[in-house]
Amino acid sequence: MTDQQWDFKVRVLHWIIAVTVAFQQLTSLAMSDPGTQYLFPYHQWVGILAGLATLLFWLHSYAEYDLPILFPWNRAGRRLVLEESLGLLHGRLPPSGKRVGLSSFVHGLGLLALSGCALTGVVMFSMIPPGHQGPPDDAIAFTRYTLQHKFLGTLLWVYFAGHLGFSLLHQARGNNVLGAIFSLRRQPPP
Repeated sequence: MTDQQWDFKVRVLHWIIAVTVAFQQLTSLAMSDPGTQYLFPYHQWVGILAGLATLLFWLHSYAEYDLPILFPWNRAGRRLVLEESLGLLHGRLPPSGKRVGLSSFVHGLGLLALSGCALTGVVMFSMIPPGHQGPPDDAIAFTRYTLQHKFLGTLLWVYFAGHLGFSLLHQARGNNVLGAIFSLRRQPPP
């Protein structure tokens, strides 16, 4: 698969994840202010949607045998990731697309951070469902999940910035990665 060929289902899931995660990240910045607590129910429900989209992405990746691409743990995969990482230090941008290498590995790490954030969010959602008044039954466990959720959210900010930055760099170098992943036509643009 070249840089320009993405499966339609992957592109739809990418849209859903990009929009829901961007919403989650932006609302999380404002929710610490007492005057913006009205955002919390929206954050919860959009988070459930993001979690479902993440689960669907995992299932699709498993069904398409993409997990070895996202997580290249064998010797050849690790070597390629290391070589491409070192190449970045010399100004060589690794290729994008569905292939074993640095870009896919970083996508896998982002998927892990997103999955952890979604999982801790769903656990907290179950501890304080919408309309619940008062503290959760186990406030200590809730606090622990909240701290884990915030830590994973910080990792998502790092991933989000890096992912967007490298996408724009690829685009600036003439590789139409944005058109290839964000097109909702059945066939991606050439």
